[in-house]
Order: sequence, then structure tokens, then C-alpha cells
Amino acid sequence: MEQRGVSVIPDLMREETRWIWKEEFPANRHSAGNALRYTRLYLHADFEHVFVDIEDASAIAGVLMANAVRHARVPEYAQIAVEWALLKSGDVVIQVRDRRRDFPDFDEAMKWEPAEGDRPRGLWIARQRGAEIAYAPVDDGKVVQAVIKPRALPA
Repeated sequence: MEQRGVSVIPDLMREETRWIWKEEFPANRHSAGNALRYTRLYLHADFEHVFVDIEDASAIAGVLMANAVRHARVPEYAQIAVEWALLKSGDVVIQVRDRRRDFPDFDEAMKWEPAEGDRPRGLWIARQRGAEIAYAPVDDGKVVQAVIKPRALPA
């Protein structure tokens, strides 16, 4: 499997996974906001075990979903899947799956930084909020993944 960036976990059903949530949202103007709100909901539901910044994780999920909607080239009624996982290591994994197998200019998108006067955007925002970004083609499209490390684990 072709993959770029950090390790992509296409199948999150593993021993090291504490829990997994999955939703699908229509590819429309509400999907990024839905991904953001659901991330808050799921991470707050297990706040005893979640040690990442929930607002950062929510913003990252919104960025990944907005990116998928913008670039997947699917109609507004098409569903885009989001998966959230809490690993036993404390890492939070957010994966967005869309129907487009390629990720044109991934390397350039990962290197992009706003120049003075430029507005921050996309994957730069996700990286600034602590995400390690990767993608990999899968049978029905691709997975774009953000791994968010915990700020600190309790002793």
C-alpha cells in the first residue's frame, strides 16, 4: 500500500485501541462543522482517558473533513466517513475516508506555511494544532489520518 507521512492505520480494530467511533456525513457545507462537533462529543464522553486538547482535536477533524469535501469531487449527497479512535497509548486517531484514491501535491501541502499576510489554511492548521498527518489509498478511495499525541499522561 502506498502511504505518506506517519503510519496509517486502515483497520483500527486492534488490541491497542481503547474505543472507536464512526460516523458518515453528507459532503456538504455542514460536514466540517459536524466533524468538529462530533469530535468534541466523543472526546468529552471519555474525558477520563482523553489527554489531548479536545478543542485542537475538534479543529483538526473539521480541517480533515473540509479538505475531503473540497477535494473528493463527490456530489453533496455522497457520504464521507470519519473514524475516531483512542489508542491505549493515549494517542487520538482521526481518519477521514473519501472516494478519491490520490492526494495530489500532498508533499507540497505538508510543507506549505502562510507567508506574511496569508491566511492560515487546511493541513497547516491541523499540523499547528498537533496533528501528524498521513494518507494512504484503500480499496474504495483513501484515508487521510491525523494522529494527536497526548499532552501528558497521568502518573
